[in-house]
Amino acid sequence: MILRKNALVAGGTLVGLFLVALSVLPLFLRGRIEARAHAEIERALDAQVAWSGVSLTFFRDFPNLTMALDDLTVVGNGDFAGDTLVSMKGFRLVLDVGTVVRALRGTGPVLVRSVQLDAPSLRLSVLDGGSASWDIARPGTAENEPPAPSGRGVTIELQSLAVTDGRLLLEDPRTGLYVSMAGLQHSLSGDFSQDRFVVRTLTRADATTVRFAGLPYLEGVALDFRADLDADMVGRRFAFADNQLRLNDLLLEFAGSAVRSADGVALDMTFHAPRTEFAQILSLVPMVYAHDFEELETSGTFSLEGRVQGDWGDRAFPSFALTAEVADGMFRYPDLPLPARDVSLHLAMNNPGGDVDSTVVRLERFHLVLGDQPVDAALTLRTPASDPDIDLVVKGTVNLADVARTVKFADVEELSGTVRADAAVRARMSDVDAARWDRVGARGTVAATDVALRSAAFPHPIAVREATLELSPQRADVQSLQMQLGSSDVRAAGSLDNVLGFALRREALRGRATFHSENFNLDEWKSDSALQLIPVPAGVDLALDGTVDRLTYGALDMADARGTLLVKDQRVTLEELTLETLGGHVGVTGFYETTDPVRPTFGVGLALDSLDIPGASAALLTVRSLAPVARFARGAFTAQLTLDGALGSGMEPVFGALNGGGSLQTTSLVLEGFPAMARLADALSLPQLTNPTLSALRSTIDIHDGRLHVRPFQVRMGEFRLSVSGSNGVDQSLDYTLALAVPRTLLGGAADQAFRTLLADAGRAGLELQATDSLEVSVAVRGLVTAPTVETAFGRAITTVGDQARQAVAGAVTQRLDATEARVDSTAEENLRRAQARADSIIQAAEARATAVRTEARMLADTLRAEANRGADKLVAEATNPVARVAARAAADRLRKEADAKAEAMVQEADRRAEAMVAEARVRAGAIVQRDTTPP
Repeated sequence: MILRKNALVAGGTLVGLFLVALSVLPLFLRGRIEARAHAEIERALDAQVAWSGVSLTFFRDFPNLTMALDDLTVVGNGDFAGDTLVSMKGFRLVLDVGTVVRALRGTGPVLVRSVQLDAPSLRLSVLDGGSASWDIARPGTAENEPPAPSGRGVTIELQSLAVTDGRLLLEDPRTGLYVSMAGLQHSLSGDFSQDRFVVRTLTRADATTVRFAGLPYLEGVALDFRADLDADMVGRRFAFADNQLRLNDLLLEFAGSAVRSADGVALDMTFHAPRTEFAQILSLVPMVYAHDFEELETSGTFSLEGRVQGDWGDRAFPSFALTAEVADGMFRYPDLPLPARDVSLHLAMNNPGGDVDSTVVRLERFHLVLGDQPVDAALTLRTPASDPDIDLVVKGTVNLADVARTVKFADVEELSGTVRADAAVRARMSDVDAARWDRVGARGTVAATDVALRSAAFPHPIAVREATLELSPQRADVQSLQMQLGSSDVRAAGSLDNVLGFALRREALRGRATFHSENFNLDEWKSDSALQLIPVPAGVDLALDGTVDRLTYGALDMADARGTLLVKDQRVTLEELTLETLGGHVGVTGFYETTDPVRPTFGVGLALDSLDIPGASAALLTVRSLAPVARFARGAFTAQLTLDGALGSGMEPVFGALNGGGSLQTTSLVLEGFPAMARLADALSLPQLTNPTLSALRSTIDIHDGRLHVRPFQVRMGEFRLSVSGSNGVDQSLDYTLALAVPRTLLGGAADQAFRTLLADAGRAGLELQATDSLEVSVAVRGLVTAPTVETAFGRAITTVGDQARQAVAGAVTQRLDATEARVDSTAEENLRRAQARADSIIQAAEARATAVRTEARMLADTLRAEANRGADKLVAEATNPVARVAARAAADRLRKEADAKAEAMVQEADRRAEAMVAEARVRAGAIVQRDTTPP
């Protein structure tokens, strides 16, 4: 018993130690294996490969070692630099542990048993020159290259490969091939260590889309592919028989072989549909398959068969043929009143091999009856890749109400109206591109009348009263379009220049049109996302010359909007857009772009003329945020501004990223209830400042870092003069410095006491207030717009206070000197005092003349500026149209700038002359004192 117990303890200890070893050993190996993985990837791939973390464990697939890489990405080099080719949540490898140990010792390659890809996303593309993004493998060891060192390399003997929840996108513009797969699940198993074995593969995808040579073949189709392949690794041949591919409800069976060669793959394959029910091919029609397809009543026959034979590679293309036929088709939903009947189709696709451009698609017959109206079409397409040559005929009438009674649509509440088509096109794209219209045949009409659509996909109903498209060799002309978009009406006419390029090459639809709307409400077309943007559609290149009698956006009501809108690459460019709003005129140039749907951007130049300030503050968040004082102001403003930045929620600017600036002018303004002025009035005991009236002002502003910066300007408030500079933020913070000139006549009572306190604080308590013309008060305004702080300090006495003080002192000195002279003979002291008095008198006289020169120069400068302003205002007032008004405003700005420059030069010259006068007087005074006080 004791022996058994000891054996159990020893066995348990060994098992425990073994488990601990299995847990700890990967921790010691992880760094070395990760470094080895980096080295092998660098040796094998010409790409940037990275991952966020690595883990090793024996427990997942004992006795093998499982290595997992988290958040793996593969980014291209060269022509595909910066392009993410592959990204996945997890990449798991099962490694043979013995080969891992030998590889770490440098005595052999690592053997990979299985691979698992978790949520991979593959984006594969081909450039026009033929370069493929997935061609990232470095060249293998050539005959003239030295072999890889011992212990290098990776050997793959897969037992399984698995892909879960993947996504694939493949684009090849040379052939017009586009493939996308979502919800991709794939498994591959087999003993790849053998020369001959069976490969079992299963592939599923929730939604598969395939377009080739400009034509859609599959659109959002569920795919299920199962195959058992006999693999001959020596002969590089894979054979398959009776394997199945299911596309929605369409079942296809495959048989044949694929042989790998140096130039590509040699294919010999046949396929056919083993069942003949019409429902199979009908399942590939998205709008039919999407709703209750299993309950669909059908009749009619269907057949499909085809073959692929020949080499497929970079310089080879196999021959193929496909034939599909539908006869006497009918389908009907049990809960809808009308069937679609008399459906017939004959489709043939052929290529003799050698080039994808040799493909010929012939839809020889398509016929369908909806209600009692037939629809017929035929199509032939040649040289689809290089130069699509199309022959298309469409004829029929569709009652949309009958369509709604035949086919189920998601979230469509109303569908009615009539669409008629009788058109034929025979054209080669090269002839259209080169405008060889004599070689192009296009005729016919497509017309819609009384169309009404109400759907959850659109925020408001759409009604087309009339739309007519006339085809000609040169273009498709929109003869008339009258429609209602929600509450907005639109009338338009124009032309589309590349309908074929749009249909076959997926080029942007180009055209030009004029439109008019009596009332258009932009608010109704904001997206439903939290961002609330108005998206600009992709795939269009349109120029729209439009007029809108009334345009509404938020609280902004605009009238007589006219201008040109260029829509291209998900950007709207505005050219010479003008409109009337807020009691004034607005001119706009700029752009609005939604290429990044999360962060739309804009850049705009604004010419704002005589806009109402209270209205602008109420309607525009930008004004309320950047000019918070506007909500306390009454008056109008004119501005020239440039702004650029990003848009956030509600299509309002992201103020922290906003940049711009310009000039601003106002009429006389009344400030009512502005807290900063109320605080200043209390501080100075001057109630006149509480709700002041300001004269017209001019200023220059800059916008950056979430703040509006005001360059220094001066304005009058009744008898006060005010200088202003500083900034305010979108957070409503204030940082302004004011210089307020207060006339002496307004001092008295409490104001007198307030100013005496300021003088005392400034160390000027001895200055007599009654001897001043005016006093300057420095004011610092901080805090928030609604809760400002106001700090005041004495600045200086202005105009004649210095003169009067010196004159008073000089008079007293003279009286004292005369009295002394009457009593006492001249002494050295008296001579000094007398000389000093004469010197002071000379200096005082010079300073008085200097003051007069300065005053006169400033008066002349003010007169010059006033005359320039009157002339500039007259130029703008006499402009009779928006274009002339823009030019007049530019000329007016130049006139004002020139007057400012002349006025400033005049003031500077006066200051120079005044300073020279005083300096000369001081020299003379010094000479007098020296002469009269020198003993004989």
